Amino acid sequence: MAELPTFLTGGGELNNLMRAHDWAGNPLGPPEHWHQSLKTAVRIMLASRQPIWIGWGKELIYLYNDPYKSIIGGKHPWALGRPTREVWAEIWPDIEPLLATAMQGDEGTYVEEQLLIMERNGYPEETYYTFSYSPIPADDGSAGGIICANTDDTQRVIGERQISLLREVAARTADVSTVADACQRSAEALSTNGRDIPFSLKGENHDGANLRGDSIFAPS
Repeated sequence: MAELPTFLTGGGELNNLMRAHDWAGNPLGPPEHWHQSLKTAVRIMLASRQPIWIGWGKELIYLYNDPYKSIIGGKHPWALGRPTREVWAEIWPDIEPLLATAMQGDEGTYVEEQLLIMERNGYPEETYYTFSYSPIPADDGSAGGIICANTDDTQRVIGERQISLLREVAARTADVSTVADACQRSAEALSTNGRDIPFSLKGENHDGANLRGDSIFAPS
């Protein structure tokens, strides 16, 4: 039995999966033949508690660590060893220019609170991430791949947006004197946030029996 490469001797699910993976049939080839810079980057990635992924070679073959499983969701473990373009086909138009810049080898890229509509669990999800793409040099000095560290900003961005909407509703209705005016101003406030409130319905009860309703759609 071949001796395990030292950079894959740690614990964790991804360490185990990478050891068991059939790399001989993959563009990366057997781990013992990987570039030394890739081995070092993988060892750093697997030991980190921050979500990190690595893409290597022209196809940016996908490697990631245990904390990154929360980001990749239902694509785990299928994504391991696949081209990045296949793994993130739905956001490829968003990330490909950034990856291309990093793969030139001169400098990395960095974005904050980037909107990405991911489909990692079978349906589109509105997500926001702060991340960087940094080139990893190959043994000949050219860019052999990239390493990406991620911070998930989704809950904070959406939470702040929803709190802002509640404040807007409160501000617009603070001095109303009638129910109709309150409904109208609330509807106007709600229509400013189409991401969270794409549709609302207001109703007025007249004489305890008849209900009149109006539909309000936020602008697309």
